[in-house]
Amino acid sequence: MQARQGPYRWYVLFVLTAIFTTHYIDRAVISVLIEPIKQEFGLSDSALGLLSGLAHSGALALVALPMGWLTDRTNRVRLIAVVVTVWSGLTALGALSTGFVSLLLMRIGVGAAEAGGPPASVSIIGDLFERKELPTAMGIFYLAMGLGTGLIFLVGGFVAQYYGWRAVFLIAGIPGFVFGVLVLTTIKEPRRRAVANVGAAKPSFGAVVREMSRNRALLFIVIAGTCASLAHASLITWMGPFLIRVREFSLGETGIVMALATIAGNTVGSLVAGFATPALARDNISQTYRFPALLLCLSLPVCWLLASVPGQPAAIGFVILLSVILGGWAGQVTAVVLASSPTSMHGTVSSTYWMLANLVGVGIGPVAIGLISDVAGSLGVAMTIGASINAVAALFFFLACRYLKAENELGDVSHVEGLIPSGNEPSNH
Repeated sequence: MQARQGPYRWYVLFVLTAIFTTHYIDRAVISVLIEPIKQEFGLSDSALGLLSGLAHSGALALVALPMGWLTDRTNRVRLIAVVVTVWSGLTALGALSTGFVSLLLMRIGVGAAEAGGPPASVSIIGDLFERKELPTAMGIFYLAMGLGTGLIFLVGGFVAQYYGWRAVFLIAGIPGFVFGVLVLTTIKEPRRRAVANVGAAKPSFGAVVREMSRNRALLFIVIAGTCASLAHASLITWMGPFLIRVREFSLGETGIVMALATIAGNTVGSLVAGFATPALARDNISQTYRFPALLLCLSLPVCWLLASVPGQPAAIGFVILLSVILGGWAGQVTAVVLASSPTSMHGTVSSTYWMLANLVGVGIGPVAIGLISDVAGSLGVAMTIGASINAVAALFFFLACRYLKAENELGDVSHVEGLIPSGNEPSNH
């Protein structure tokens, strides 16, 4: 109990947030280097989409559930130290890549190792902070998404331009080694919180599948989140190459634009959605779809304008606007996932949703855009087609909330109050 008091827990939160930042640095590094890697190895856009998407996210999704099992049964501090060292080392080894196969193996290894960091970190934070403090603690923790992605675009773009793309892999891998040693030497494994019903069996994956087949609200919100993840990952991955190829930005300039865009998308977008969603929904969880569905639909014309309107100033404006729009849906999806699922299944349902969003959404999205670009001969057209998936996501978001309202009126869902997020909720990318 003493560890939960005083500055120590905030120090732990800082270290875990820093490690989560390296997670996103090493996850997004390939997106910064698409163009120089394409030029050196002569890879197609579909192959590059595989490296930036399915190779990493597919491995992460497949290992997510086993890593969650380990989190519940092993020393979490040691687990974090091991996985951050592994994924950082594999990222650094990317500098020695000789072609597509070596890059593919590196990305698969990084994805599998990164699956172990977030569950263990979130579990530790849950033990160190009281329930009423968790929104603040988790808000700080998930700032790592924008910070990590923004930092690698900003620094990686300039390093690649002046020192070559291999140097970016080396630089991206260094912080993880430092924080791996730091977490192992300065953080102690906290005591796990006692559960109310120790003897209760945890729901199996099969039980979750049966719940999804019965519970339309839950099924539809998972579909909505997976579709939105697909569009989100596709656009974030290919916006940088679009700026270089079509709008003739340099690598360094692209890094600055994408750094600003990703940070804005994960801070401004999330904060605006956090205030606007409950205002438009009037604090009614069944009306949560209104603002995020509007944002998802707005992404279509904005992406079309990005692909159609010439000029670098217009491209910068549309990239930033599109990133802000894409930053406003994830927290609201998470709220409805929790509201539509039984309390005893929250952990398993969240893990299942995360697995599907990464495997289907983040994994397939960039590959699909690459394939469309190869066939159509236009990256702008491919990105606009990818953005159209958000219309499907908006539809299923609306349907999920509609069925959630019906189930709530029937008394099937009794835990929906207070679940609308106040901003900066966890995302799946």
